[in-house]
Amino acid sequence: MRCLPVFLFAAALAQAQNPDYPVTAHLRKALRTHTSQSSYNAQNDEWSHGAANGHTSELVIGNIVYITANICKAAEVGKDYPAKVDGKHIRLLVGDKECKYRVVGEEEK
Repeated sequence: MRCLPVFLFAAALAQAQNPDYPVTAHLRKALRTHTSQSSYNAQNDEWSHGAANGHTSELVIGNIVYITANICKAAEVGKDYPAKVDGKHIRLLVGDKECKYRVVGEEEK
């Protein structure tokens, strides 16, 4: 029984120090939006019906908030994940799955 806490701590430490994911990212927000867009064409007296889906996430790394244009179903809001910044992408390690986020903006916290 006394070995279990040590083992769990070692497993958490090993995950946090993964050399492929050198930083920690906090998933602050993940939103899905759906809006319907209809337009009327007076020349042919027809309506066109469409819809737009939007996905937005906010990841905090250090003192920078990264705004991304997608979400990952496996990641939970409010949790920290091992991450790496790769150009305009941030990759999170969520369990054994890698989630790739496309960065569209950033701001200081």
